[in-house]
Amino acid sequence: MSAKLVAYEYLPSGFEIVIDNKDVEMGKIWNLWFNVKLTDNPEAWDSEIKLINKMQGRLGELTANQRLIRAHMAEFCREHPFFPQSIEILCMEIGTDHFSEPVRIGCEGRDLLNSLGYYDAESLNAQRVRILKAYVQSLDKWLKQNCPDNSTEFKVFGFLGRSTGSKKTFIEKLVSMINPEEPSISSLVKLSENECRKSHGKFETLGFRPFNCFKCRGCGSIPNCKCCYSKILDAGLLCVGTFGAKRSMFDEVRCFIEENILVYSLSINSWLKEEKPRQIKSLITARYMTKDDPSKIVERVHSYLGKKDESKEWLAACLLKTIKDNQRWHKRTELIDNFPEATSWFKEMSL
Repeated sequence: MSAKLVAYEYLPSGFEIVIDNKDVEMGKIWNLWFNVKLTDNPEAWDSEIKLINKMQGRLGELTANQRLIRAHMAEFCREHPFFPQSIEILCMEIGTDHFSEPVRIGCEGRDLLNSLGYYDAESLNAQRVRILKAYVQSLDKWLKQNCPDNSTEFKVFGFLGRSTGSKKTFIEKLVSMINPEEPSISSLVKLSENECRKSHGKFETLGFRPFNCFKCRGCGSIPNCKCCYSKILDAGLLCVGTFGAKRSMFDEVRCFIEENILVYSLSINSWLKEEKPRQIKSLITARYMTKDDPSKIVERVHSYLGKKDESKEWLAACLLKTIKDNQRWHKRTELIDNFPEATSWFKEMSL
């Protein structure tokens, strides 16, 4: 690898730095970590980020694993196909104190791991295959009406809703068309577009978030980004599933995202406070969370994070901040805004 992490003694709290000697004679520096703000100016950081930086200062020199986990965290995007599995991947890395699974979990991240050579065409293709296989398995399970038990299955089941004859016909066509090893994005687009036009008279997804990330810009109507396969699948599922006249498919995706942001924030926050979240029962009326789902997520997150220590507490605080504030520059009111319990650890630590 031509790039490397800069020596720790030159690393200010709140930053991660990579030097790549192949771009310019003196090296190229990325001093980026937080992806919750549009600026990396420390003067613009809030009290929560400053608290996290003070925690870092008390730890002494960070290990390479801790720095790589934090760089992985900097990629987080809640509109990526690995969401919310991406959160659990990071929780597992924090719990083991080991950077073990360099999965690209965001299209708009800081690209620190990419600069370090962790991603190449082969690894990214393997991730795309993994995502598509997860969708096929989830769709097969929905057809058999078995119970979902992972993040992709919960999303697929939630988007499709109850089983009907017309839905089964569409999903059977979809499953037969998906070849994870050699996918045809144009075929998926055509099938989803035809279904959406038949059901709702329009197909307005490509070119708009949350169906495209920042890097999903392609030639014509088909984006180049690896995210696009799952986005097109999501659009098709919503067209035959829960998407109705009173709610747009954009609203449906955002609803799914916001409910998961809330539950995972509650889970990490309660681990930091070493208690179970008291308001978890308030989620029983959520659209994409059944009565038991939040409790299961809490159990998984607590299990992944394991026994609390200072370095885990710091990384978990970084993750909580990243999850709750990712894309907050849009200035939209979200579900988490109604649940101060989801991030109460920050307030208690600042007292």
